[in-house]
Amino acid sequence: MSSDRPMGSAPERQDIPATLAEAHEVLWSGRPARDADPLVWVEFHRHSSEVYAKTAKVDPRHRHEALACAGMEIRKARDIEHRLNPESDDE
Repeated sequence: MSSDRPMGSAPERQDIPATLAEAHEVLWSGRPARDADPLVWVEFHRHSSEVYAKTAKVDPRHRHEALACAGMEIRKARDIEHRLNPESDDE
């Protein structure tokens, strides 16, 4: 998938999606390229975690699933950070 933003730039901050399905769609369309810098992926996963956590507050029917998605995204970000700097022990 291509994007109009420059390679390596931060995902655009948008309004909070009203449903979990909208959150999935918005985040999927803003995914970095597969070969993007790992720090871009870290930022994407951290942003995704925030979006899912906020979506959990506005989509009560999918609250638990949205919170689970938020947790998975933050773990992905931390995993990449750990692989980039294995000596770091900030968890």
